[in-house]
Amino acid sequence: MSFAWWHAVVVWIPMLPTFWSIWHIWNHDFPNPQARALWLVLVVFVPVIGGIIYIFTGRKKALAKI
Repeated sequence: MSFAWWHAVVVWIPMLPTFWSIWHIWNHDFPNPQARALWLVLVVFVPVIGGIIYIFTGRKKALAKI
C-alpha cells in the first residue's frame, strides 16, 4: 500500500475548521478573557467538533478584530 496525495487531504480537510477557529479566536476580542479561554479550550481539546461548534455559535460572540 502506498501513500497518495489524497491521504493528506483526508486528514487535513476535517482539521480546517479547527485551525480557522483558533485563528479567529486569537485575532478577535471577546467580552471577557474567560470567554476567549473557554472557546480555545473547547476548540483545542475537541478538535473537529469544537471548531464546527465555534463557527456556528461562538463566532457571533466575538466582538471586533484586534
